[in-house]
Parts: sequence; structure tokens; C-alpha cells
Amino acid sequence: MHMTKTLRSALVFAGALAMYLPLHAQQVGPKMVLSQSKIVVANGVEHKQSADKVLPGDVIEYVVECKNPDTNPVKDFKPVIPIPAGTEYIPQSASPLPVMASTDGIHYAPVPLKKSVLGADGKMVEQLVPYSEYRFLRWNLGDLAGGMSKSVKARVKVKA
Repeated sequence: MHMTKTLRSALVFAGALAMYLPLHAQQVGPKMVLSQSKIVVANGVEHKQSADKVLPGDVIEYVVECKNPDTNPVKDFKPVIPIPAGTEYIPQSASPLPVMASTDGIHYAPVPLKKSVLGADGKMVEQLVPYSEYRFLRWNLGDLAGGMSKSVKARVKVKA
């Protein structure tokens, strides 16, 4: 089967992210390692498989393991999981809760994201931002004590 350009881009992005996170973490404090697994349900039971090859409709779970190898705490620790192009965040799959989201990687707000739009009557109304527009998830884990570990995770669905 052929993968679409979007799927290839998502896989290349995820691979680059897997290399970036540990390198970036070494420079700023905690060690962060990204893993990704394809989630397959067989006979009502979830199984994790390699996410090397994905197709439209596949579910991918991203997990970032965060460890503070230092004895000093990391203050105000906020790990981020980017959501690759060609995928869509699956609501209620982020853990732990609460989680913040962003469409641009700069402005974050609690999930579900909302935006103000001009209604038909000329008044501003609040609408939910479609999950397909989410590009980043971020957690506020507070302080990460020396020697401690925490993980964050979320799932995405590969778009057609």
C-alpha cells in the first residue's frame, strides 16, 4: 500500500521530534523521551504496535517520559506534545488532566479550545475550535523534583 504525502510527513515529523526532544532536554534540564505506538483493538482488547507504518484511520499514542536527573527541582515544568500535520487530536485521550491546547504553539488555553466569531446577527459568539486544528498539547506539571519522573500522553488519529 502507498502512504500519502501527508502520512509520510507525519511520520518524518514524529521521527524528527523523537530525536529533538532528548537533545533539547539535555540543554535545559529534564530528560524527555518520546515514544509512539499504533493502537490496535483486537477482540475488544487494545494492543500497542510499531507506528512505523500508518494508514488513514490509524490511532497513534504519543507518550513523553520526563525525568529530572538532577537533585534540584525543575520549576514550573510544562512538557509539550506537538500534533503532526495529517493527524487529529482524539478528545479525552490526553493524560494527565487538565491539558492545554494551541493552534499556533504560542497561545495555550484549556481544552476544549474556543474562539470568538462574528455571528449572523452581527454579534460575537463563542464557538469550539475543531480538534483537527489543534497543533500542540501542553501540561502544567508544576515542579519536577530531583530524581523524579512524570509522563504525559495523548492520542491522534491519522486523517484520510
